[in-house]
Amino acid sequence: MTVDARIALATVQSELQTCEEDCKRYGWEISKIDEEKQTFIVKMKSPIDNEQYIIEIKFDNYNEWPLYIEFINPETDQKGTKNPYPLSIGVHSSFFHTKQCICHPCSRKAYKEYAGVHTDWNIIGWQNNQSVGTLTNIRAILLAIYHRISNPTVYGGRMA
Repeated sequence: MTVDARIALATVQSELQTCEEDCKRYGWEISKIDEEKQTFIVKMKSPIDNEQYIIEIKFDNYNEWPLYIEFINPETDQKGTKNPYPLSIGVHSSFFHTKQCICHPCSRKAYKEYAGVHTDWNIIGWQNNQSVGTLTNIRAILLAIYHRISNPTVYGGRMA
């Protein structure tokens, strides 16, 4: 089933409103929504090493499908390489996967349909995956990313 672009946009706009306080508190920058491409950009810095992370979020078919989350190199604008990604260490060492994706049901890039690492997950009904936990909306996903790049026991700097 395809989600009408207007519905996906309205869902994203509503969810982004819940991020306003977090933007102030943590210094996140969220771009204007590109309605044609169905994307927006989030910039956040690790308070540990001041590394800036740029995250492009594509929301076509959201929330029937999870978001497509891609990190962008802040110096070259390159996507699809290890450099733009944070390095996970410790207990959460697979969240930022070395296959250049967030390895979690909230990230479309982790699914088999996108050459992801999880051939066992179903993209339809992703919110019902037993591993999804609370990461079923934009605010929760951004907080999960930020808390991981802010915690020295799980953050190892930039991936490459």
